Amino acid sequence: MRFILLSWSLFFSASIFACDVCGGVSSNASIGLFASTKFHTIGYKSSMRGFTSYLYGIRHSREYLFTQELQFRTQLHPRIQLIGSLPFQNALQLRDLGSDVVFGIGDPNLIGNFVLFQNRDSLGMSKNFLSVGLGVKFPLGKNVPSSNVLKNLYPGTGSWDYLLLANYTKQFSSKWGWQSEASYSLKGTDKYNFRYGNATQISSQGFTNRAVGSYRLIIATGLTFEQHQASRNNGAIDSSITNSGYILSAKASVNLLTYRWLWSFNLQQPIKQNVNSSTIFQNLSAGLSLNYLIKKSKNEKVTL
Repeated sequence: MRFILLSWSLFFSASIFACDVCGGVSSNASIGLFASTKFHTIGYKSSMRGFTSYLYGIRHSREYLFTQELQFRTQLHPRIQLIGSLPFQNALQLRDLGSDVVFGIGDPNLIGNFVLFQNRDSLGMSKNFLSVGLGVKFPLGKNVPSSNVLKNLYPGTGSWDYLLLANYTKQFSSKWGWQSEASYSLKGTDKYNFRYGNATQISSQGFTNRAVGSYRLIIATGLTFEQHQASRNNGAIDSSITNSGYILSAKASVNLLTYRWLWSFNLQQPIKQNVNSSTIFQNLSAGLSLNYLIKKSKNEKVTL
């Protein structure tokens, strides 16, 4: 009887601690490694993130988020890129005494990326590239009131959110380079007067660019740091859904660039994190994407 009472108390207490960095919370955008390229793209990305939630040091749930995204990028001007995506998310939470599935369309986003500086060598390879992006995330994704214990599994924030990004790429030689990116997500307030905390993301990675026949193989490794501020309900910090904390992760990607296609596979593994006083842990995440390259002419070179 004591075990049963303890199990039920954990179940009802844990329900307010549904994964606190899932769904619309981790919604920072990224321009990525290929920002300095000039061709138009349209593509598809599939990704998976996993989390483990604890209560009083005891694991009470596991969360898995599977996201499918339609993406595009177009070069409106030599110095202006327009980037957008439409996500669809399936979320699964497994608890000791049950499970839940939440699915639906996420918040579409649209980003204008403005090239501040870029110089290329005689072969057309970008040596230095700096851009700043401004974006908006539209409140069209599935969202529920904060009274719903699964709120953080839903794919939308329910608010107009704004994005600020900066991307710098330095090519040291034809085979080696470095790319860094920073983004800030400013969250709005939803119709239930709930506001997710703002989020900051900083990443840096080295990459090598190798010829494989007529194709290019780009392999990158680096680090990503995410910091999430506390969420607020009616203007006050929500103690049951704070979402605050940081995650430092190692990341790696393999990218195959052909004449018409860009294939990408990436992994991200947290190495140090503290979210909600170490009650939430992010696990290994992975993503696979395929983009079709739309070129202006058959003679246009594929360069990073």
